[in-house]
Amino acid sequence: MELRDGSTGRKIVEKGSSTDVGASDFIAWGRWIDGRSKARDGSEDGDDSKGKLATLHYFTATSTPVGATSGLFTSFASTSPTVQSNGNLVATGTVDSASGSITASLKLQGGGSANYSLTVPVAGQTFSLTGVATQTSLSGFAGVSVITSTGAACQGGCTGSLGNNISVIGQIAGSQGTQAGVVYGFNSRLGNVSGVIVFKR
Repeated sequence: MELRDGSTGRKIVEKGSSTDVGASDFIAWGRWIDGRSKARDGSEDGDDSKGKLATLHYFTATSTPVGATSGLFTSFASTSPTVQSNGNLVATGTVDSASGSITASLKLQGGGSANYSLTVPVAGQTFSLTGVATQTSLSGFAGVSVITSTGAACQGGCTGSLGNNISVIGQIAGSQGTQAGVVYGFNSRLGNVSGVIVFKR
């Protein structure tokens, strides 16, 4: 299997397979495993030594809202939470075990927000992410979270790994804004924790 950039046609990921796959109405999700990332240089030279990818969580929306979105979204599915360290997959949780809720208030002109609370059980402990995400587009949002753990993984602090300390990136799905997907990613003492959670209202 392979994944290509929709705008350039270049391969992004190849030689992997999907697991934790699901779909519902306007959203689909899954987890790519044992592939090779080509995002670093965009080459297609067949060098299998570059960009090995232990796992990659994803979701995609088949349509997005045409207007403002507000309401409470509750989770109904998730990929298995994973922990990666030094490029290796060191822990995998259980499919559909991550959960949470989002209270969205995304505005037509921008300037909206989304309050969220997520629970991620993996590697013998449970992480909690809470925060207020900033609206990034008509139907998108991103947030810096307060991240805690029932174990020792956040001693010294857990920090977002999706750029600028961001740990949650979300997208509302469906023309009426009835579903949503969130990818989370953060660094802990165990390694990088990541996954996808999908929601409906």
